[in-house]
Amino acid sequence: MFRSRHLAAIVLTLCFAAAAAPGPAMAEPSGGGCGAGFDLGALTFDEYIALPGSQAAIDLGLIDEPSLLAGLAHFDHNGDLTVCVQNVPGWQISHKPFAIYMYNVVDNSASTG
Repeated sequence: MFRSRHLAAIVLTLCFAAAAAPGPAMAEPSGGGCGAGFDLGALTFDEYIALPGSQAAIDLGLIDEPSLLAGLAHFDHNGDLTVCVQNVPGWQISHKPFAIYMYNVVDNSASTG
C-alpha cells in the first residue's frame, strides 16, 4: 500500500512539473514573429530564394523561381511576403531525394498567436 501511494505521489509530481514546464509553443519569439526554433528567422521571399538550398534547386532545374514563390505564398497567411525559416537537421542526409534543398517554413505571424 505504501509503495503504490509513493508511486502515485511521484507520478502526480511529474505531471505537475511537466504541465508547469514551458514548451515550444510557449517559447518567446526570436524576432520577426518567429518561434525560437526558427534559426534563420524571418526572411522575405527574396531572401529565401537566395538561401543556398533554394539557389541550388533553381540552378539544377528542380524548381523555377515563380514556382518557389508560389509555394512560399501558400504559407504567407498575413500577406507580408515574409516567412519564418528553419534548417532541419537530418534533412541533408534524408532518403527523400529533394530534402537537401528544403527548409521548414511557417508564416511569421503563426507563432505569435
